[in-house]
Amino acid sequence: MKQVPTYAIIGNGRLARHLTHYFNLLKIPFLQWARNTHSAADLKITAAQASHFLLPISDNAIESFIQKHSFLKNKTLIHFSGSLITPLALGTHPLMTFSNDLYELATYTSIPFIYEENTPWDDLFPQLPNPHYPLPLSLKPFYHTLCVMSNNFTTLLWQKFYQELSQTLKLPIDAIHPYLHQTFKNLLNNPHSALTGPLTRNDQFTISSNLKTLENDPFQNIYKAFLEGYNAIKP
Repeated sequence: MKQVPTYAIIGNGRLARHLTHYFNLLKIPFLQWARNTHSAADLKITAAQASHFLLPISDNAIESFIQKHSFLKNKTLIHFSGSLITPLALGTHPLMTFSNDLYELATYTSIPFIYEENTPWDDLFPQLPNPHYPLPLSLKPFYHTLCVMSNNFTTLLWQKFYQELSQTLKLPIDAIHPYLHQTFKNLLNNPHSALTGPLTRNDQFTISSNLKTLENDPFQNIYKAFLEGYNAIKP
């Protein structure tokens, strides 16, 4: 019988809070250490009790943290960066966006984990019911780039819409919600045919009018970049 890991979660940032909440919901015991609430001596005590150290900390802090605490070298170290590749720790990335609000159990269990190929997932997280998929190391940076573009970039666009809706157009914020919901519903139902609007119609008159309204607005360059990208990939 495989030994069940004993976990220590490092840090208390946003992802760490979600992980601790998820583990609590699943009743998976764990220890926690954070530099702003614990001492270096506490970390050594934690290391004596835990077999697996989870590192939901900033990408640029992962390797330095491991190198600084050499007594962790015999532990199983797991980071959650979508882009970092390091021989110092195993990488697995939750394909999810994490807000300040904690989620329900069903949301957490639905999160796919994308882990580095040849990583022994079942040995790392035998108690997690999440879907999980291996990814070759050579594709990991590109995978994370897609994550950033799809989530972060679209969020910036929607934030722009919310801001202009309330400040410039003087319309109620909730006026956008049906449009927002249906946009993502269309993507979920059929991502390949979800695009609508002047780009799909090749409506040059409307496109030109759109661009004119964005004069002296940095988002005009974003509109042009999307137009260029669409023209390069359209059927």
